[in-house]
Formats: sequence, structure tokens, C-alpha cells
Amino acid sequence: MATIKDVAKEAGVSIAAASLALNGKGSLSEETRSKIIEAAERLSYKPNALAKGLVTNNKINTVGVIIPKPGTEFLPFVGMDILSGVGEVASEKKYNMLLDWEDGLGGSKVLDLVQSGIVRGLVFFVPLNDVKTFRTLNDLNFPYVLMSRPPEGVYCSWVDVDNADASYQATVSLIKSGHTRIAYSSPAPMDYLVSGDRHSGYRQALLSHNLAYDESYVSIGDGDIQSGKRAMEQFLSLNEPPTALIAGSNLQAIGMIESLKERGLDHREKAIITFDDSPLAESYGISAIHIPTNLIAKESTRLLMKRIANPRRIEPESIVIGAEFIIRSTFVPVR
Repeated sequence: MATIKDVAKEAGVSIAAASLALNGKGSLSEETRSKIIEAAERLSYKPNALAKGLVTNNKINTVGVIIPKPGTEFLPFVGMDILSGVGEVASEKKYNMLLDWEDGLGGSKVLDLVQSGIVRGLVFFVPLNDVKTFRTLNDLNFPYVLMSRPPEGVYCSWVDVDNADASYQATVSLIKSGHTRIAYSSPAPMDYLVSGDRHSGYRQALLSHNLAYDESYVSIGDGDIQSGKRAMEQFLSLNEPPTALIAGSNLQAIGMIESLKERGLDHREKAIITFDDSPLAESYGISAIHIPTNLIAKESTRLLMKRIANPRRIEPESIVIGAEFIIRSTFVPVR
């Protein structure tokens, strides 16, 4: 069965243009509109009439929650916070929740979900830096909200802590306690907006305090315990190993501690700060930047509901929520 993506490819236009033409909307030229309609006829394209009809009649009210691909470290300790936050607000508004994730298909998977007609809006948790997809959603006037700062050039509603500032402040706190060799371990590739922001804050803190930024003090992992161990092995192999570390996730921080223990080293000789926080981090005594993910999820869903209720184009809203720095036993000043 042909999809709207197939029609767009056949006509040589964007998915947004194809959707506008097939729904009789937008200000496309007659030539472009005719080309799209002819392509749809050649491919025997038929929209999902059942889903479209149900949504139009409000018999199905569903919001989609887009998360990173399972296995990417952002989920183990915050996933339930996110889902319960979205679910609570959605339930209050008599909406269902559909869970999906970004994978190798990238934005095309998201746009296929939109085209299917089974969701009224989308909320993205830790989205990829996917400017093209977000601009297409804007062209379609489709409601969505990001649980992160949006990519440069994308105009949309979003809710998050200031990840760059939180990372900056954590790094500065280590500098003020005497550390000059500070390493950073990212929980995911930098094309995730949150990873990029946290790395940016770390780098800026070093440079603003006249400390050199050194790539050898940066590790990019997948956020699990093993990637924390690999990061520590990398850092300990340096001629001048770092005395302080900022871990992108709880499990990475634990992996770092376990790596030191396996070498017979005292982990209390290193300062370690992690992001997000969890009962497990607390049990290890790991200092943490606590991110209120449940509140972020709730506020994001409230913004999405406002957007769904108003089909006209409205000004995007942004909400910045404060992060809390929790000092525990791994905050070790230079002796």
C-alpha cells in the first residue's frame, strides 16, 4: 500500500507539500497540486480513512510519545517518570498514549506516524537534532512539543532544564574546588540535543576559566555501566589522568567507580558528578544534577494539549525548569 511518502517521492515534492495538496490545504501552485494528485492516482494512494474519520469525530484521542531507541541511555531511571507524567495529564484530558521510538528510519518514521492519522499530537523526549522533520511538522501545522531545547532554526514549543547551564555550573563547582583536569563522558552521541548541550556547558566552563579543552578528556558512550568502565579506562591511560569526572548518566558513573575498584584504586580519590539522579546513584553516594523529568513531562503534555485544542497557528511557548545540584560523598575537593 502506497504511503504519502511514496506520493511525495513520485511527484518530486516534500511530504509536507503532498499532505497539503491531498488535504486541499495550503497555497501551492495549481501545477504542483495537480502533479501531486496525479502521482497519488498513479500509485492508487488511499489515506487511512478509518483513522482519519475517527480522529475527526474525536472518537480516538491519542498522543504519541517519541523516545530514543531502546538501549540508548536516557531511559532506565527516567523512562517511567516520563511516561507517568505524560500519561497523567493525557488521562485528565481523556486521551490515550502511544509510545514509539526514533531509530535508523529517523524522521520518516515520525512522519509516517503522523500521516497514519492515529495521533493528534506528539511529544518528543530527548529528540535527535532532526531539523528537517521538525520543519516538516511545522509546515503541516501538526502539534508537537519537545522535552528539550529545540535545534537551531526550529520554532516550536518546548520544556526542559537548561542543560548547558547545569553542566556549566557543575563544571565550575569542580574548578572552584581545585580541579583543573576534568573529564566528561557523554551518555549518547552528540546528535542528541541533550548530549550536545551538556557537552557545550562543560566545554564553556573550562574555557571561561582559562582551562584548555582537551578531546582526550571526552568520551562518548551509550550510557550503560560498560561504557562508564571504558571511559574510565580511557582516562586512566592518559599521562595526566583527570581528577574529576562528569558522567552523562547514573550507570556510567557507577561503571567508572567499579572500574577504579577493579584496579584496586580508591574511587574516593576522584570527584564524580552524574546527571539525572536515581535511588541507585544515591546508594553509591554519587553527587548528581537532579533533573525533574516527571514535571518536564507533565508541562510538555499540557502545552501539547493547548496546541491540539487550538488548530490555528499559535506562538510557541517555552518553559525552563530549574535543576538541583545534590552534593554527596563523590564531591571530592583537591587535597
